[in-house]
Amino acid sequence: MDIELLFSRNPFVKDQSTQFSFIQPAHKMSIPLTGDQPVHKLPIPVEFENQNVMIEAIANGVRRSKAYFANSLSVQVIEEYGQIRVAHLSGVRPIPVIYVKVYARMKDGRVVFYKDGYTDVRNRFDFASLNTNEIDEVERFSILVLSEELGAVIREADPPKR
Repeated sequence: MDIELLFSRNPFVKDQSTQFSFIQPAHKMSIPLTGDQPVHKLPIPVEFENQNVMIEAIANGVRRSKAYFANSLSVQVIEEYGQIRVAHLSGVRPIPVIYVKVYARMKDGRVVFYKDGYTDVRNRFDFASLNTNEIDEVERFSILVLSEELGAVIREADPPKR
């Protein structure tokens, strides 16, 4: 899946599964279930562990889909300052500059590209500040954090209070 393309097409849809209804699966498995198993956990097949995939389960006429974004990122949203902080999940390894893309849903319902850029030397990105007063019209932000090496994360945030 091209996460940036999907995000750019529809940044405020957390579950992107409806966009994949016409794609043939790359892997299928049938799992026999018994009535005494309220939950059944399956590991992601090894060949897909580090891939962004769409997982779909079908049972008794019920279909559920969920996007799985493989990543090693820890993303902290700091709404009161309009910033995010990005770190490696392990917390040990320093990370390189990470790409961030932000869309805004405006108070009138429009969804617009807001800004993009890279995290700074403190591993932070200011998602809210612009040299205009456009922030006054923002209802909600959708934020894509993307790294070739470490994967992708999508978060939503309210604009900082003014």
